[in-house]
Amino acid sequence: MPATPLTRICYVEDDEDIQRIVRMSLERIGKFTVEVVGDPLKAIDAMAAFKPELVMLDWMMPGMDGPTLFRKMKEFEHTKGLPVVFITAKASSAEMNELIALGAAATISKPFSPKDLPDQLRRIWGELA
Repeated sequence: MPATPLTRICYVEDDEDIQRIVRMSLERIGKFTVEVVGDPLKAIDAMAAFKPELVMLDWMMPGMDGPTLFRKMKEFEHTKGLPVVFITAKASSAEMNELIALGAAATISKPFSPKDLPDQLRRIWGELA
């Protein structure tokens, strides 16, 4: 288990409705500090400024999909070691296994429970040893 509790999360998602739901869930229920980035092309710079402890990525986004962004994160010193959790509507086992093979810490399927999301992320954080 990481030595410190999870407090800072960056969420990269293009859908504004889902952004609002996740932000409300993580800030109000989870008491996390959250940075939401709507444009995956701006995500690396946003992560550098925000300094998250964990990153959540959507799979399907315009401009750059989540797996491509995850690969790009590995090119930069400030993002290459960040644990990544994918939140995706792509629910096939093969696709989920592909994300784990890329090095993702976990995957969460859409639809998800906003009430349970903070605890899910805390469990994932606790498993990162």
